[in-house]
Amino acid sequence: MIGWGIYLSSLTLTNARFGKLAFTTIADPDIARSVLQRRNDFLQAPVVARLLGMFGPNVFCTNGDEWKRHRKMFTASLDERISETVWRESRHQACDMVKYLLKNPGNQTLEGLKSIAINVIGQAGFNQSGEWAPDLRHRTDKGATGRAAFWETIALATDKFMEAALLPTKLMRLPFMPPALRLMGYHIERLSGYMKEVLDEERKTAANVTGRRNNFLSLLLKLSDEEKQAGQSGFSLTDEEISGSLFVFSTAGFETSTNTMSFAVVHLAARPEWQDWIREELQTLDPDPLTWNYEEVYPKCRRTLAVMYETLRFYPPVLHSTRAVLGEPQEIVDDKGDTHILTPPMEVMVCQLIMQLDPAIWGADASEFRPSRWIDDSGQLLAPPKGSYLPWSSGPRICPGLKMSQVEFVATMATIFRSARCDPLPIAGIEKPEALRQRLQQLTQDSISKVTIQIRNPGDVELQWTAV
Repeated sequence: MIGWGIYLSSLTLTNARFGKLAFTTIADPDIARSVLQRRNDFLQAPVVARLLGMFGPNVFCTNGDEWKRHRKMFTASLDERISETVWRESRHQACDMVKYLLKNPGNQTLEGLKSIAINVIGQAGFNQSGEWAPDLRHRTDKGATGRAAFWETIALATDKFMEAALLPTKLMRLPFMPPALRLMGYHIERLSGYMKEVLDEERKTAANVTGRRNNFLSLLLKLSDEEKQAGQSGFSLTDEEISGSLFVFSTAGFETSTNTMSFAVVHLAARPEWQDWIREELQTLDPDPLTWNYEEVYPKCRRTLAVMYETLRFYPPVLHSTRAVLGEPQEIVDDKGDTHILTPPMEVMVCQLIMQLDPAIWGADASEFRPSRWIDDSGQLLAPPKGSYLPWSSGPRICPGLKMSQVEFVATMATIFRSARCDPLPIAGIEKPEALRQRLQQLTQDSISKVTIQIRNPGDVELQWTAV
């Protein structure tokens, strides 16, 4: 776990001001739930809007009626057709990864999971995928156009998110900058042209192809055009807004999936008893994951989903959900019944990590990685205490990609662990199994928060995979 969080676990609400910057932190489930429910009182923070809106307005960076319009179009485009696409692509990618890892022990597992995540997002996002590779590769030339160029821009910006968000393209393209940054700057400057080519191609394809096209772009564009034709121009999206929606779909999906799967695999390697636990359930499935039907198999993988829940309890994508008081002062009532007036401008940080590790909520073993806490005596998944578990946030702004992320995790982890197990790879100076497992746990504890929480040194995770 991330060590500093536990020291704040007894705090319900704190206030602080540094110069002109004021903020409130919340670590009480009832107050947190209230804040996240009141979307018109506690708005998306401007800093979040700036970072996530760099390629166009979208559901994650807007407020008020504009947010309602984006939310309607975004969520309607993430239906079960997308889940089926994610289920299919995740299994194909994971099968290729397992074949490679069984023959190549070393430090490429986490990079391989990153490759799965980016390819799944590409396929589910706009039918642009690639073959699995043990490392994430980008094109090094400027020859791509249209859909391929747009996807390369998104992939580069997702992989180098902070640079894309904060550096001007003119600075990226200076001769002394790294080649990847220069290439990203080149593509970002041409993004609007790429987007027009993509939309023209998608509309042309939709007009000439019968049947369903199960990717986010096609569904989003179809809904937007239908709203426009019906005279509901207020609910249709501009090309820039579609570009922004595709970017956050890709970035949020890639970052969160990569890191959640990475933490889960490392924990399972360090605690082999939980590999055995989920494999008991997976042994009832066909040995060939490519035969698994989504509607039939996904609901059966409860233990695999429990591993995801427990992983996210320790490592939510972000340390806190940030909201802002920007207009009128807002009142909140703490657990003692005292009323607090929050005066604008003020940032409000709901600290989910603190609540998710609080022994008062989760019991004396709150700091223990125990996926079985999510399964009841009948084998069904348990719901967490209200307001105390927020990896996908909560309230009206709950992550619209929640189901998609769960499907990707289950499909990937079930495919990998159905036929293989992983153990720490002996390294120089450390050979005893218990010492190697402790080393893996230390690597997860040395986590940092960038765009999302992630292992600081993923290349230090050395694993060996064996068939079972």
